[in-house]
This record gives sequence, structure tokens and C-alpha cells, in this order.
Amino acid sequence: MSIAPLLERSAWPRLLLAALVLGAAGSVRAEGPDLERALALRDLEPIRAWLADAPEPTAAAWRARIALARIESPNEVKDLLDAARADHPDDAGLVLQQAATALEALDARDGRFERMREARAVGRLLERALDLDPNHPEALAAAIGFHRDVPRIAGGREDRVPALVARLAEVDPARAAQVESETARQTGREAAALEAIERAVLLDPLRRPGWRVQRAAALGRVGRIEAAVAHLETVIADAPAYGPAWFQLGRWIAAGGGAAERGIEALERYLLMPGWPGDPSTAEALVRMATLKTRAGDADGARRALEQARILDAGLFADDGANSVR
Repeated sequence: MSIAPLLERSAWPRLLLAALVLGAAGSVRAEGPDLERALALRDLEPIRAWLADAPEPTAAAWRARIALARIESPNEVKDLLDAARADHPDDAGLVLQQAATALEALDARDGRFERMREARAVGRLLERALDLDPNHPEALAAAIGFHRDVPRIAGGREDRVPALVARLAEVDPARAAQVESETARQTGREAAALEAIERAVLLDPLRRPGWRVQRAAALGRVGRIEAAVAHLETVIADAPAYGPAWFQLGRWIAAGGGAAERGIEALERYLLMPGWPGDPSTAEALVRMATLKTRAGDADGARRALEQARILDAGLFADDGANSVR
């Protein structure tokens, strides 16, 4: 396994970060609102209302508070985690949230050896979470991603993946199918990725917008761009607060799936929405905006969008100096 995925910024850390942040917070539903559902739908009001009345700092309350901080006040996350882990050192969800923080630190490291050290720390946290709760779906999914994508020198153990996959399939078949889709996509098996994510969506009791957006992207990657756009319109109608659906709508219209004006509208809407961990970057949206502006006959608008994207993230253009995106 190549060391490149570990050393390239926003490679495997980005793939795991959003799932860890959201899944860890919603892992236990014995008290309070259904955090997993609220976070999946990006409906934070039930969480805020519950925390305002929470009588004591239970593990579930800490997880909810940390999840909100990651979205609204990231600078507070470390202090909250320290306090939460001091109160509840054996809570698997809090350990996973600490792993998410370590992933962000890894993504910010420039040195190869520093990144290896951070990766090994993430691996240890995932092992700890599974020690505490061997059947935790998000811990299993994160461990699969870690051992699948991280080289052995940095803590990855590819030989552990099959057993983790089998356990996840028993515990949460829908999540297992979603992970299967991610794995198939990373290995270039796009038809298999589409089949697996369609299975995941059918099995998902929450009807997560994120998984439905992944299904749309999988449709686009096998050439069914019009179907991808139509599916994204239904996701937006059901969950208009889910920002990545607007990004993907603009992306696939830019790829040839509809009227440029609708794609521009979708990306403008996305750029006005608050970003969540793991969301596509502003620069990525601007690159697609440039394509749509060109198609709509607005050459100056396209040029400005590309200039802004290059200022925000020159790495998007590193491969060919044009409109390439990671």
C-alpha cells in the first residue's frame, strides 16, 4: 500500500472525518433527542433545546455539545473534549470524537513523520473505542477506513479489514453497504459502488441525505448524469438544509446534466450555507461555478470564479494548471 494517501492533505482524513464527527455524537440514543437523525438532517434545534434543559453533563450531553462545537465554535472543541473525557473516560462516542479531532490535526501537519505520529494516534483511539464497544457501527466503519487506507508504517493493518467488515455487516447492514460502496469507489469499481450505495439507501431507516447524495454521485460516475441530477432534486426537496446536495447538484449540472442557470443557483445557495466537517470546499464549488458561468456565456464571471478558487486553494490546479479538482 502506498504511503501517498497518508501524506497528501485531505486524502483519507477527509473521508473519515465527517462520519466520525456525526456518528460518534449520535451513537447512543438512550436519552435526549435522536442525535444521529438530527445531525444527519442538519436540524440542530432539537439538540440546542435539549442541551438548554439538560440537568447534568451526561456522556450523551457531552457528545451533543461537542458535535455542536465542531460545527459552530471549533476552537472550543479541545477544552470540551478534555472535560468530557475526564468525566466519562470510558465512553466510546467521546473517544471517537477525540479521534475526529486527531484526524483534523493530522490533516494540518506538513511533516511526513509528524503525520505518521498523528495517524498512529488515531489508530490507537479507534482501537480503544472498539475495546469499549466492539459493536459500535461508527467505530467499526472508521476502523475499516483506517486499516484500508493507511500504510502499515503509520499504523494501518489491511489484514484486519475482513473481520471488521464482517462484524459491521452483522451489526449494521446499511452502514456496511455504505462502507462497501466507498471501498469499491476507491478501487475504481464504479458499478459495484453504485450497487452497494443503492442497497445502503434502501436499508437506511434514517433516509440520510448524505447517503442519498452519495447515490447520486455514484449514478453520475457511471454516466447516468441526468438520473443523478433528478435524484439530487428529490434530496433537496426533502432536506433543503443539507448543503452537499446543493454542491453535488451544481457539480453534475456542470458535468452536462441540465440548465446552467439551475447549476449556478445551486452553487450560489451552497456557498451561502454554513460549512460542516467534510463538506466540499469553497474553492471546489467555485471551480464548478466557472464551468457553469462559461456555459451561460458569462466569461468574466467564470474568470473571477477561477481566480477566487486559485487564491483559496492553488492545489486544485496543481495537476494540469487548469480546472482540475481533487
